[in-house]
Amino acid sequence: MDYIDLRLEDSLGHILNRTARAMCAMMQNSFNKAGYDVTVEQCALLFNLWRQDGQFQQQLADNTYKDKASVTRIVDGLEKRHLVKRVLDKEDRRQKRICLTRKGGKLQQELKTLALNVQEQCLNGIEPEHWEKCKEVLKKIYGNICKR
Repeated sequence: MDYIDLRLEDSLGHILNRTARAMCAMMQNSFNKAGYDVTVEQCALLFNLWRQDGQFQQQLADNTYKDKASVTRIVDGLEKRHLVKRVLDKEDRRQKRICLTRKGGKLQQELKTLALNVQEQCLNGIEPEHWEKCKEVLKKIYGNICKR
């Protein structure tokens, strides 16, 4: 493993963190400029609900790699914006499902378009096969971490 360097700016964690933070800032700026009062964190939950509406909070936490407390806070913000609502589960009334409102459902196309535009800008000049290889490598790294 002689390709590993101890310089912070070349460390895997630093590069991943810096890139993720910059991309989130770019995405948030895109939402703000377009007039959407939605955070990147909230959008991650919305994307998940657009794929499968009516999830429990624990499902949302698992699917977005967030802890349950963070999901509760994010859902509270989405509920204040009338984008989601908590609905009692018919089979287990102790549980609540998080469901999109009509307003939340209507945002799907616009926010997906903005997110895809940001991703396209981030991948500018990167060949598709390099992006595929990058995803493969990052998934392998994640797998190595999860083995521990």
